[in-house]
Amino acid sequence: MTMQAPSRPLWTQCPAPMFIVGPAHAGKSELAIQALAPDQPAVVVGSAPTDEPAFRRRLEDLQTLRPGGWDSVYAGTDLVTTVAAATERCQQVLIDSVSQWLAALLLSSDPEIEGSEQGRAKYLERQVSDLLSHIERHPHVRFVVVSAEVGGGPAPSRSAERLFRQQVGLCNQRLAKAATTVISVQSGIASIIKR
Repeated sequence: MTMQAPSRPLWTQCPAPMFIVGPAHAGKSELAIQALAPDQPAVVVGSAPTDEPAFRRRLEDLQTLRPGGWDSVYAGTDLVTTVAAATERCQQVLIDSVSQWLAALLLSSDPEIEGSEQGRAKYLERQVSDLLSHIERHPHVRFVVVSAEVGGGPAPSRSAERLFRQQVGLCNQRLAKAATTVISVQSGIASIIKR
């Protein structure tokens, strides 16, 4: 009897850039790890605040799923610069997650983010444009980008929450349009919706 090596999931063979989207804790980050070659170097660019205990526990759990040779860096609000530095030294870059990055930008004390809702929206749109431009300029890098879906109910009454939900939705549309492969994850089940 001949034993066959277990095959890797279909999404590991899908072309990049790859965009993975779905609700919170649906399995996006776990799937994103599987979408990169485990035997090659990779940089995981995170945007969740590492000083909060809940986030720290989640990050530690994800770290145990990654190959030991992969590097992890925390970008905070400076995602584009951090991704650019990662691109200089590695051919696989995992960005996890864009929705968390947008939340960090909205909560930051950067003078550019202050002002009217329209001005803040324009600032976030420019940041996303810079990220997309960088990804487009580096077709040799296998980018895997994760973002959460937010909303789905009535619009929040508070302007900051409404702006966040709106900008994540618009950003996700732009990421999906720019990506070669888009995967939706629901309850741990992955569906390739663009390839």
